[in-house]
This record gives sequence, structure tokens and C-alpha cells, in this order.
Amino acid sequence: MMQILDQAKEQRIPPLFRLAFRPFFLAGSAFSVIAMVIWAMFWSGTVNLSGWMYGHPIWWHSHEMLFGFTGAIIVGFLLTAVQNWTGNPGVRGWRLAIIFCCWLVARLGLLFSTPGWVWMVFDLLWMPLAAYFLAKPIVLRKQWNNLFFSPLILLLTYLNARFHLIALGISDDNVHHVSMVAIVTISVIVLVVGGRVIPFFTWRGTQTEQITRITWLERAALIPCWLLLACVLLPIPIAIREVALPGLLAATAVFNLLRFLRWRTWSTLSVPLLWLLHFAYLFMILGLLLLAAQQMTGAVSYSVALHFMTVGGIGAMILAMIARVSLGHTGRPLQIRRWMVAGFVLMMCSALARTLMLMIFPSLAISSYIVSALLWACAFGIFTVVYYPILTCPRLDGRPG
Repeated sequence: MMQILDQAKEQRIPPLFRLAFRPFFLAGSAFSVIAMVIWAMFWSGTVNLSGWMYGHPIWWHSHEMLFGFTGAIIVGFLLTAVQNWTGNPGVRGWRLAIIFCCWLVARLGLLFSTPGWVWMVFDLLWMPLAAYFLAKPIVLRKQWNNLFFSPLILLLTYLNARFHLIALGISDDNVHHVSMVAIVTISVIVLVVGGRVIPFFTWRGTQTEQITRITWLERAALIPCWLLLACVLLPIPIAIREVALPGLLAATAVFNLLRFLRWRTWSTLSVPLLWLLHFAYLFMILGLLLLAAQQMTGAVSYSVALHFMTVGGIGAMILAMIARVSLGHTGRPLQIRRWMVAGFVLMMCSALARTLMLMIFPSLAISSYIVSALLWACAFGIFTVVYYPILTCPRLDGRPG
């Protein structure tokens, strides 16, 4: 009887709000398309955007891609995954709609308005709400190994607040530094989640021998991640940070590369849902290595190193993950068609245009920004169109979610 009642209650919830991945994956992807088209227009200089982008184009691009887009995908993923971890239903219905509406109002306000407290309040509400609904079932089930995700979301909220105080003229904080801390925080989430799921997905998706974990290597890959986060976050003396930061960046990259080399990337070349995950993880590692080199010698462009991590690492990882998760959680076969394969290729090209193209042809910097942004917009535009009916319709098997 309880199952019947639960199923009847589930049917009254609009499909879009039956689990968090649905609204956040769809709207987050669509928003990134808009954001990247506007960014390309900004660099082209052909359109007057003085009334857009919160009055601070560079601030807006950094903030919205880190918190508006990436934050939405992280929240959508974690609030969905917690149901699998704990066996408790994920947040849904009107509670999920409130979290999503706070996110949406903030995105509209930051795009079309000037800095104001009301937009800051809306933008600082949705992540703590998500952290609460993430932590609640974890605490009830005493799954302490997954609880750290909630403090990471709260850390992103804190960094978000610092961004807003800069825009409001209240803080003399440095956007460069705050964005760096946010990128490292997000990178830790990518490395932790990627290290958990990519070997499993690869084993199941290629039907090969299970990829075993080597305890010391797993620890060696993760410990530098957390030390790196502490190094950029805590008020460490500059002299110590200048020595520790490049070493931790290099250690994180090297040990994650050793872990990555065991994941049989060659076996994924015929499975698009897998090879983009591997591409993204490799680009994250390369970005960390290049950032270490930039910190030590200055021979590498900071912007290029950072975009290895953000476009190639975080962006490609997001596209690969949301494409797979959306299929699995709507009861569909884990197979994509040609349009999504094209989207994956376009995403890879976006990363290459923003990194390797700029390294080889530095005089074409503006062109690389525009090309990369438009390729990103095309890749996520394809996802938005292809997955709209998937994310807005009930599961094929009739189950909740």
C-alpha cells in the first residue's frame, strides 16, 4: 500500500522536479549556452553589452561559469547521487522547485541588472539549501564518508559571497585569487568523484576485467588534493605558500596521472560516454601540471593552464557525466546517438581552441576566446535540445525519479 501511495504521490509531481538532476542539468546547460554566446559577443566587440553582465564582464564570466553553471551541475548531481548512496528519496517537488527558483532568479538578476543586495541574497540561498538536503539523508544513514560534500558546497557558498562583496564594492578582495580557490575546490570535487566513478564506468561500459583499487595510490592521489585546497584557502604566509603551492599542484597531478594510467583508456575509444570522461580527467591533470610550471617558472600562461582545468577538465567532465547520468536515472539505455557524439567532439575542440591553439598561436588570443566559447555553446546546445524530452518526461520504466 505504501508503494502505491508513494507512486500516486510521485505522479502528481511534474517530471522536471522529481529529482534534482532534471532541472539543474537542463537549465544549467541552457544557461551555459547563453553565457558563452554573450562571452563571444563581448570579445568580438560587435554588440553593445553595457547593460548586461552585472556591469562587470570579467567578474560575471568567472562568477557565472564557476557558480551559476558548474555549481548548478554539482548540486544537481549530488542531490541525485545521495538517493543511491543512502536509499532515502532525494529532494523533490516544491522543495526542489524552491532551490531551483533561487538559482534561476539569481542568474537573471546577474545577467540583466547591476550589483545589488537582493541578487546576492538569492544567489547565496540555493547552495546552503542544497547542502542541507544533501547532508540530511547522509547523517540519518550515518554514511560519514560522503558527508564532506556538504561542507564543500558551503565552502563554495562562502567563495560566492566573497565574489559578491567584490562586485558591491565592499571588499578589496582579488577576483583572481577568489576564482583560483573556487577552481581548486571544484577540481577537488571532480578528482574525487571522477576517481570513484570513471574506473567503475569503464569496467562496466567496456565489459572488461574490473579495475581494482590500490590503497596507497588512492591515498596518494587524494591527500595532495585536500592539502592543495588547504594551501589556497587558509591564511598561510606568502613565503610558505609560494613554495608549497607548486609542489602540491605537481604532486596532485603526478599521483592522479599514475592512477589514471591504470584505467585502460585505450579500451574506451569505441564508447563515447567513456572517452570524454577520460579526456576530461587527463586535461585536469595537464592543467594542474601546467599551473605548477607557471607557479615555478612563469614560462606557461596562467590563463592557458587554468583553462586546461576549466574548459577541458571541468567542462568536458560535466558534459560526459550529465549525458550518462541523465540516461541512467530516466531508465534509458546508456547509449548516445550521433548528435551527442558530435557534441562531445565539439567540446573537445572547445578545450583545444582555448588551450593548445593559444599556446601555438598567441597572436590569435581573441580569436581563440571566441572560437572556444562558440564551440562550447554548440556542444551544450546539442545536449539541451537532445536531452530536453529526456529530462522533462517521466522515466521510461515508470519508476519514481
